[in-house]
Amino acid sequence: MKTPSLIIALALAAACTPQDEDRAAGTEAAAPSTQMPATAPPEAADATPAAATASGSGEVASVDPVAGTVTINHGPIEALEWPAMTMTFAAPGVDLGAIKQGDKVSFELRQTGAMEATVTSISHDPAR
Repeated sequence: MKTPSLIIALALAAACTPQDEDRAAGTEAAAPSTQMPATAPPEAADATPAAATASGSGEVASVDPVAGTVTINHGPIEALEWPAMTMTFAAPGVDLGAIKQGDKVSFELRQTGAMEATVTSISHDPAR
């Protein structure tokens, strides 16, 4: 009854992959990559531009001219796909002396992270 032994040997040989044979021989075959390639299509990557710019408007919740920060309860900022929320922004080089809590303002900003930005200009919003 050599036929069943032959069938089992052939089945085992077929089940053995080149990767398994390399391991048995003490070498490693390159495993298929499960990581996303560095040149992934834009829709597959978290496509947050490093320095996107946008405009917004809202109400000043607080201002700290000494620290150079302003907290604004702003409406949605569609260009950055941000919902309405209250955020504290750094505002280096921006004159915050004329801005106070409760002021309705328009502002320009430069995105520095997924949910971070720096205010580059701010002014009273006469339309609000």
